Amino acid sequence: MKKALPFLLFALIAMSCTNPPKKAEKIQEKPWQEIAPTEIELNPVRMIDGDWLEVSAGKEGNMNLMTISWGTIGELWNKPVFIVYVSTSRYTHKFMEENDYFTVTHFPESMRDKLSYLGRVSGRDEDKVAGAGLTVEFTELGNPIYAEADLAIECRKIYGQQFDADLMPAEQRQWYERNGLGIHYMYIGEIVHVWKK
Repeated sequence: MKKALPFLLFALIAMSCTNPPKKAEKIQEKPWQEIAPTEIELNPVRMIDGDWLEVSAGKEGNMNLMTISWGTIGELWNKPVFIVYVSTSRYTHKFMEENDYFTVTHFPESMRDKLSYLGRVSGRDEDKVAGAGLTVEFTELGNPIYAEADLAIECRKIYGQQFDADLMPAEQRQWYERNGLGIHYMYIGEIVHVWKK
């Protein structure tokens, strides 16, 4: 037995080196956690009007984003939906028309200057992602979200239509004329994924 002891000890050491305990295989947690649309905790009016949001459409190498302060979140046709409004004057309108999905992202208060920049500058003229210092990531469906955001909502476009100027109150028609804006399209997106940090 004494002769076998060194051999057994050697075998145990060798086994422990080739099969480390499960504790050593700790997997790094991802920064995003998927939640249900009903688990969004932010007040919708504050989130859209007070905090501002950013809408993106397109795929890697061909996308654009813009700041939005108009939007609606709720339920339509038995689906959770996010509705965004994009003027035909905005470069992002082209991407909303050409793609079946869009994303809406919310950022912490510390990012307000970056969102303000995204609202002032056009993607026709420069790389807005680089200019704002954002880090673009892509979902499994290939849609853009941002590492600096704290909430990301991925939507499948299920309806889109431009507002009819003839049905608007006169003050709204005048608002478009005064501001030189193209009349907004409404895009209804079924919420297919929500992630939070």
